[in-house]
Amino acid sequence: RSIAEAEKVKQVQELVKSVGGFKTVNYQFSSVNEGLGISIINGVREVLSKYGTVIVLEDDLIVQPNFLQFMNDALNRYENNEKVFSICGYTNKVTIPNDYPYDVYFCPRSSSWGWGTWRNRWETVDWNLEPWENYRKYKKTFNNWGGSDCFGMLENWKKGRNKSWAIRFCFAQFLQGKLSLFPTKSFIVNDGFDGKGTNCKKWSRFKYELIDGNKRTLNYPTTVSENPQLTKQAIAYNSIMIRIWSKIMYFIYR
Repeated sequence: RSIAEAEKVKQVQELVKSVGGFKTVNYQFSSVNEGLGISIINGVREVLSKYGTVIVLEDDLIVQPNFLQFMNDALNRYENNEKVFSICGYTNKVTIPNDYPYDVYFCPRSSSWGWGTWRNRWETVDWNLEPWENYRKYKKTFNNWGGSDCFGMLENWKKGRNKSWAIRFCFAQFLQGKLSLFPTKSFIVNDGFDGKGTNCKKWSRFKYELIDGNKRTLNYPTTVSENPQLTKQAIAYNSIMIRIWSKIMYFIYR
């Protein structure tokens, strides 16, 4: 890496060392850039081996003050309900039906923008997907399940065109028929759409509405099941037409 990049890495490491506000802070630095997939998979695996649950935040996320309380409450609430695959702090903007009384909803496809899970869920993920030929038959059903980008992203990982751990996590969720918990309003702002990152452009098709940062008690459903209206709205952000519009906007804002 260049001298300029090395200096930026050093600045980030010093920032990490200065983090406070927690009972204890542990950090590890790699001498080489291991890439997104390997870094997340190994890091999450290590934390889960010690604690059984994990909350994951990447560096471009801004959280509401009540984010950690929500995550911990939900992880505790659904720990023994294995139908729930993950807890997500971010949500796409959705219109809540008038007769929907809850502050959260369940959706098939997990989000990687501020999330958490349990060791016994994480250990069910096949990160290698071998032999690959066994999985081609799921192209249509995987896209119907989570959006038109799903199988293409998974296949591009297989071909070495991306390093996504998240699409493999979602594929395991799809194969198992599990759901993820989302708030009806987001605890997360993704501030990474400035064109400087590896995976984000200068424009995002994803829209959100922030939750009140002081809200401490949420109303949860008594059963783990989808609301079809909310699922349809959330998954629509990955529809073919929206993705085509995104490519046009990427070109404009490049």
